[in-house]
Amino acid sequence: MNFYNSSFKKLFISFLILNINQSCEDDDPKGIADQNNIINKNNCGIETSFIKEIDNIDSLGNASGSDIKLMDDCSYVAVGHRSSRPWITKFNELGEEIWSKTFDEIPIPQGNYGSGLIYATAVDKTNDGGYVISCATTINHPSYNATGRIIKVDSLGATEWIRKFPTSRPYHGRDVIQTIEGDYIVVGSWYTTSAVTNEKSAFIARYDANGNLIWIQRYGGECDEDSFEAVIQKPDGGFIAVGKFEHESSDYNCDFYGYTDLWFISTDSEGNLLQESKIGESFWESAWDIVEIGDGTYGVVGRRRHQKRKPSNGWYLRLDGSGNVVSQWHEPDYVNSSGRNDGLYNLIMLPDGETAVALGYKDAGNGDSQFLWAFNARTSEEIWNSSYNEPGRGYSLGMSVAHDGGIIFFGKKDNGRLKIFKTDVDGIVY
Repeated sequence: MNFYNSSFKKLFISFLILNINQSCEDDDPKGIADQNNIINKNNCGIETSFIKEIDNIDSLGNASGSDIKLMDDCSYVAVGHRSSRPWITKFNELGEEIWSKTFDEIPIPQGNYGSGLIYATAVDKTNDGGYVISCATTINHPSYNATGRIIKVDSLGATEWIRKFPTSRPYHGRDVIQTIEGDYIVVGSWYTTSAVTNEKSAFIARYDANGNLIWIQRYGGECDEDSFEAVIQKPDGGFIAVGKFEHESSDYNCDFYGYTDLWFISTDSEGNLLQESKIGESFWESAWDIVEIGDGTYGVVGRRRHQKRKPSNGWYLRLDGSGNVVSQWHEPDYVNSSGRNDGLYNLIMLPDGETAVALGYKDAGNGDSQFLWAFNARTSEEIWNSSYNEPGRGYSLGMSVAHDGGIIFFGKKDNGRLKIFKTDVDGIVY
């Protein structure tokens, strides 16, 4: 469905937005209730629809997006990278920049193979009005001495502290949240010394409000590509993390080329493993994001390639609190198109509490193009999908519910230039 002319456009029921505070019921997830309280606050909610290039792209260079969060002052905060360093920006409902910062105090990694980069992967608002940011690096080679960071900034983006992840080996922070206790949880992966290892390559780390490491726990098997990509906190203070778990197969072992399962873990507040689920078949499956749906279930997005010579397909699942599949959707296989690689990478719940929207891309062999998919969060039935650029224009990450109840996300057009896309609730740009 092309976003300029949607034949699947549904009627927009405006009273759902006006009366959304009914989501205070016990079975409604806290994240949706908080989100809807922000939407109804401070007279935000200018009804907008636009595609806007980020400010100063010609003078400061192109950027890449990773995450966008809805703020309670009619604005958004987003992160990514610019000039090979982490970048954070704040913009208003019209996509106009309020402030922007590139972390020039962080050196660009240099090593045996040229320059690398360090980039921001996720952001969360903190109780003091500032923001906490997780970072990863593109470089694992020891000659770069590069690793990810956790960064704390104030309400204007001024740096309060920056902490490298522990040990001299590269860590990659993939997601960060402020906990209900007021400290921070980061998840991701770290570089192990060999492909077959007992070092466990996925991690969860907890930091206090001053950036001091409280504890770190590592998880995984005997392969080196286990990773967590997203984390949420449970009402009991524990955590759920999702990602990928590498395993051997009849074709390959970890030392050569392992395959992965979608990975779901549940822990207590100290990171001790309580439950674990691995979902997949013989080849490649992975999870990239998770949201609370309500009544103890979760929406998860990722990608699956369940046959060796078939494409990677976008994948949405509803899981229970133990990681068991309640319902799921995935794209159909494409005949003679093993080069096709589609995936879903970000996931949000719309204010109606029933619709989940995923951000990702399609690649039919002629280059990536940006897409949104909408699902019934509980049944996993696809409602609509929309494309936002032409094949080969690339894609970006970072998506949020907008102040008017629509959708706002990072994307790429015009030879890969980063833009802010703002749609209505049905993914339409007018």
